[in-house]
Amino acid sequence: MQATVVDFAKDRVVYNITGTSKEELENKLNLFFTSEGYKLKSAEGETHTYTKGNRVMRILFGAFVKYHKQSAIIKNEGDLFSVMLHKDSTGMSGGLIGMNQVKKEFARLSEAFKLYFK
Repeated sequence: MQATVVDFAKDRVVYNITGTSKEELENKLNLFFTSEGYKLKSAEGETHTYTKGNRVMRILFGAFVKYHKQSAIIKNEGDLFSVMLHKDSTGMSGGLIGMNQVKKEFARLSEAFKLYFK
């Protein structure tokens, strides 16, 4: 299994992955996010949404409570899989500190993703 970065922005990173099947890729994604402390919130079609922390507590207590929400969108063309990691939470409920926490977590997660799929 080989992953290469093909596109990146502030809120998303796209990886092309070869040498795997859809089931194997979904299992690896679940294992990756679970090892990073995330839980699968929903899996609808191509989109898998993972969360870490408590949203209600984040709203109540701001940056003192961590909450992160990421999506992994899987597209398939033959033997090539395209996985887009997308940052779904802005961190606004935590103020400037919360926004910075979400930004740092997404950067850390995208680097860990690259290393995990090497």
